[in-house]
Amino acid sequence: MNTYIIDSIAFLSYLADNLPTKADNIFKKAEKNEIQLLLPSIVLGEVLYTMYKGKEIFGKQIPTEKIDLIFQILQNGKMIQLVSMNLDAWRIFHKLIIPELHDRMIVATYHYSKAIGIVTNDPEIKEYAPSVW
Repeated sequence: MNTYIIDSIAFLSYLADNLPTKADNIFKKAEKNEIQLLLPSIVLGEVLYTMYKGKEIFGKQIPTEKIDLIFQILQNGKMIQLVSMNLDAWRIFHKLIIPELHDRMIVATYHYSKAIGIVTNDPEIKEYAPSVW
């Protein structure tokens, strides 16, 4: 099964129902269990932090009530699987030269999991891995 990594802006945009067409199609395929989506734990932290702060994503604020929905989706594990980095992924991380910690962790997870790409609009990540947006 094809696998994609989700970054913070992609997951927040999904929660805000504000994904562009290509990224939205990836999430729809995951909802049908046609592909697998992996959510690095650093991304979950960034998403929760953004929601706690009440920051807007593309002009929309995501209510903290959706946090329980996030936990349900991740508990189910069918559409989106929460992943942490193991030692082999940290070895990949060590070899990457990406300035931002979270971007480096996301790209390391991409390489370790042998994913097809990363669902993101982040220009830094796009320099180091194929992306869908």
